[in-house]
Amino acid sequence: MDSSVIQIPPALMHRFKKGQEEALRELLGILGPKVLGYCKKKTGNDEDAEELLLDIFLKLWHFRDRLDPDANAEALLFTIARNHIINFMRNKALRRLSALAPEEAALQQEDSIVRKLDYNELYRQYQQVLGKLGDKQRTVFRLSREEGLSHREIADKLGISVRTVEAHIHSSLKVIRTELKDSYVLLVLLFLHQ
Repeated sequence: MDSSVIQIPPALMHRFKKGQEEALRELLGILGPKVLGYCKKKTGNDEDAEELLLDIFLKLWHFRDRLDPDANAEALLFTIARNHIINFMRNKALRRLSALAPEEAALQQEDSIVRKLDYNELYRQYQQVLGKLGDKQRTVFRLSREEGLSHREIADKLGISVRTVEAHIHSSLKVIRTELKDSYVLLVLLFLHQ
């Protein structure tokens, strides 16, 4: 990880805290490459790193109203990143240890996201793709990505196992990535309109 500190203008963080999507785009443009590089270094996998980047910025967005705009945004983002990576690696190791079923193992072979789709078209396509998911799969995905619930919270709410939640999320991501073939930046922005 590059040890140089990136200075985030306080005005940008104030706009971000107010919920301005353009501020999210700017913040992602400034810190996204560094966070993505950190995730790639820790996971050793581009696809895992992109998924983590999406989760990290979504978490930051969901908790923006609690942010201190004058605090060090980079330090906060890397704290979130470190925690997400630890949880991700722990869950990945547990899945390996539990002798994954062939279908679950195939879910880890997701396609890379291809960049440059128009946002409005992507959002329309995203809604269509969600319509293709099964009811339970769609519910689990929305609770995770749109409402920010943890896997355990979703499992408890729906009366299913954490493994089932993870399988639904991974299969949903595979379908979305395959169908949309878009960049992680636009996928982050997708969830802001829900």
